[in-house]
Order: sequence, then C-alpha cells, then structure tokens
Amino acid sequence: MPRDLSKLKGCVAVIPAAGVGKRMQSKLPKQYLKIKDRSILGITLDKFLSFSPVKLIVLVVSSHDTLYKNLREIENEKIIIIDGGDERIHSVYNALCYLYDNGLADKTPVMVHDAVRPCVSHQDLQKLLDAFKSSQQPCLLTAPVVDTLQSVNADQQIESLVDRSKIVRALTPQMAQFIQLKKSIESVIDNKTLITDEVSALCLNGYQVNAVTGQSDNIKITHPDDLALAEFYLEQQI
Repeated sequence: MPRDLSKLKGCVAVIPAAGVGKRMQSKLPKQYLKIKDRSILGITLDKFLSFSPVKLIVLVVSSHDTLYKNLREIENEKIIIIDGGDERIHSVYNALCYLYDNGLADKTPVMVHDAVRPCVSHQDLQKLLDAFKSSQQPCLLTAPVVDTLQSVNADQQIESLVDRSKIVRALTPQMAQFIQLKKSIESVIDNKTLITDEVSALCLNGYQVNAVTGQSDNIKITHPDDLALAEFYLEQQI
C-alpha cells in the first residue's frame, strides 16, 4: 500500500527475507525455523519494532512466500511488505525503489539487516546510529577476528599468514543515507557486479565506510548448529 514518506522522521530498516537457506538442510526457509516457540524472522522483526528510532520497516519476502502471514509481528503498522528479487541485492534494491517511489527524503538514515541475525542488540543498533549521525558517513557493525588466519591455495595448502589486525567480520545492520545507498546499489546492478552486502556497493562507488565494533554474538544463522548457539545468546540477552 503506498504511503507518503516525504515527512518521515527517523530511521528506516530494510530486512531482506526472500532467501531459502539451502545450507540449513531444511524444507522451511531458514528465517521461519523456530528458536523455542518463535521464528527467527519474528525475533528479528521484534528487535527493530521495539527500537524507537526505527519508524518504518520494509520486509522483503519471496513472491511465493505465504509463511510470513503467520507472523504476529507483521500486524504492526510500521511494517511494509514487498516482493523480493532473484538475489539479496535485488531484494534490497526493490525495497529502496519502494521508498523512492513513496517520497522518502534523500538523507534519511537506512539500515539494512539480515533477517537471520536475530541476536542483534538494541545497544549495538544505537551504537551504529550514533556513529552514523556523528560522522555523516556510511557505517556497518563489525566484530574482530580472534582466530589465526591462513591463506590457502586451490589445493588447500597453506600459503601465508594473514594479518588479522586489519581484518574484521562484516555484520549487519549496514547503514547509509537513503540516496547514497540507492545510487550505489543501482550502479552495481547496472554493471552486473556480484556483491553480497551493501558496504561493498558503497565502497565500489567511492564512499568511505566506517566500521563500528559491535558484539560478536550478532551471528548469522546459516548452518543447523547455529540455532542452538543463537538460542543461547538470546537467553543471555534476556
């Protein structure tokens, strides 16, 4: 349903949830798997619904998805649901086009967050937002790498030690002004550049992106073992 977003004050969150999660070895898309009695996607949505600076959430789902209708969280008026694309980047772009068509102001802060990162904390969301407001530059949450890193060749033979002091784990949300994000993603799609996150698009288009150190428990649920770990982290947060 169209909305007039020209006067929206606050932050917009885009949550792409159109994937199928093949590595989870499940018949259900991984965002609908349960942690105790709640779906991963439901927990993620609740984190953003209860974070007051976020005034609108654009949830992007597959055009064939009917499972989202069972989520109690989608009844909230803050949530807009639109169809996704072939890849994650296309789903995010669909959300940005919706925002553009409905008049969102160019400088509005937009966060993009993985649907299957339900452990993100309000503390980290606020930390990211504060860093963005302070620098007026794109930002992303990161976590330090604690393991020793080795570079290997095609035969899985060790080639060299990687300096981990210059490496971070790229987490989400990733954040920028709306128009910066839209133009950057539009550019990589037009150039058929394969990327897996928004920061890559922003960097390729010449923007300086700041890393904001967040909590390492902001994990992406990808493999079956991650469900138990996410449950543990969520219990610790409570």
